[in-house]
Amino acid sequence: MGKFDDKVAVITGGARGQGRSHARALAREGANVALWDIADGSSQRPPYRMASADDLAETVRLVEEEGGKALPIAVDLRNGQHVQDAVAQTVETFGGIDFLVAQQGAMPLTTETWNTTEEHWNDILAVNLTASFLACKYVIPELIKRGPGGAIVLTSSTAGLTTFPWLTCYGVAKHGILGLGKGLANELGGYGIRVNMICPGAVDTPMVDSFAEANGLRKEDMWAQFDGADLLGGGLVLAEESTTPAVVYLLSDDARWVTGHTMVVDAGAMIKPNSGNVSS
Repeated sequence: MGKFDDKVAVITGGARGQGRSHARALAREGANVALWDIADGSSQRPPYRMASADDLAETVRLVEEEGGKALPIAVDLRNGQHVQDAVAQTVETFGGIDFLVAQQGAMPLTTETWNTTEEHWNDILAVNLTASFLACKYVIPELIKRGPGGAIVLTSSTAGLTTFPWLTCYGVAKHGILGLGKGLANELGGYGIRVNMICPGAVDTPMVDSFAEANGLRKEDMWAQFDGADLLGGGLVLAEESTTPAVVYLLSDDARWVTGHTMVVDAGAMIKPNSGNVSS
């Protein structure tokens, strides 16, 4: 028996990275997973390297390898009609939806806030915040139909808890995710549906690689900045060892009394003192 036998989970950004890791773990615990990602090549956003149809197909293969069933859906999560269509296809295939893991995201070009173009500002907020709102908007009625026991996990970031200069639009979006989740937790408590947020630190994903490439950084230099940045010596960690166990816990009955909570998964990076400011 798995934790999620006969349950249905929607994972946005499910084609690769953290979404792929979450999908494999949920399938291992008996869930059917709907993998929503851009993945059709029609809405690519230069200069970023987005998920491809091959990425999505590989995640389906890995989910099936875990003994689960996967439904791949190419969807532009910034488009409400596309999201509604994805909901309808998921419900038609699996009969309903029990969980939503809103995992999609993209990091911005590094620049001063006043030099950020309006187009880039709007796009980063659309991918990182509005897409999560649209997923919640159209998935929640299906969770309510299933009755008490549903759960949502929204992915924010440590950028949603502090400030990272030259990445302001990303931080604004990730702060917004925390506000969205807390509001939904209040609104959905009466339905027996829980809403929690996770704030990952440095996780080794294609999004980090794409960020380095788009900003003219060598991958090795990008990775090196995380060395020694946390309390546990994790550096750039794997999703399988960090955020995925957190998501599994927050969706499970083990967390039945946990809602409106922000779980930081950063190996203590947020609370590590700056050694230059510590007196001996």
